[in-house]
Amino acid sequence: MDIQFLINTFNRQEPCQRLVDSLQGLGDILVLNDGCDYEIKGCRQVFKKIHGGRAGYWNTVNTLFSLRTYHKYYIMLPDDFLMDKGQVERAVELWEAIKDKKKICLNLYADRIGLKCWTGFKPLSSFNCWHTQWVDMCFICEGLFFTALGRIDGPLKRGQSSGVGSYISKKLNREHYNLYQVKESLVTIQPEHNISQIYGNKNCTDGHITRPPGKYEIIFK
Repeated sequence: MDIQFLINTFNRQEPCQRLVDSLQGLGDILVLNDGCDYEIKGCRQVFKKIHGGRAGYWNTVNTLFSLRTYHKYYIMLPDDFLMDKGQVERAVELWEAIKDKKKICLNLYADRIGLKCWTGFKPLSSFNCWHTQWVDMCFICEGLFFTALGRIDGPLKRGQSSGVGSYISKKLNREHYNLYQVKESLVTIQPEHNISQIYGNKNCTDGHITRPPGKYEIIFK
């Protein structure tokens, strides 16, 4: 399968490494490190010099998406989830089974089932999935997703969240694309998921990347 995994990480070295380890041999792995200096092995890793955090997550996502290379499928994953070969294969199988020319993404985490989220759309059962018209940052898609989305215009209005999932959902809904969700999760949650790291600073550089020049990619923004 021709897949690129898109991951951004902050203050979660161990769970992120476990995630990358779980994806070995399944596709190309890209990790964007949001202002921390720890190394994740077994992937292409890019460092942001400045930590964007929750308020700047829109920019982190823009950066991550801009670093992608050409592949048939893309899977975005949080750094505190896991995904194995069977789950990846099932995600592709379900995605291909959605016979809808307007499909744009498939959310891989089964939460908020049956709830209207951001777009006011009442979820419907369709193609062995939920047709929801919303997506958060754990999904499978193809290149059309990024073309349709374009760059996220920030800063975003937000409450306790970053506002990015809401922005993406509303934008793609307005463009008349269809957003889906699995009925059973195709990801495994790690224990660190329940501990927010948005304001943490363990293993982080506070704006000072010290990696050897030429060995790692560093983005100075």
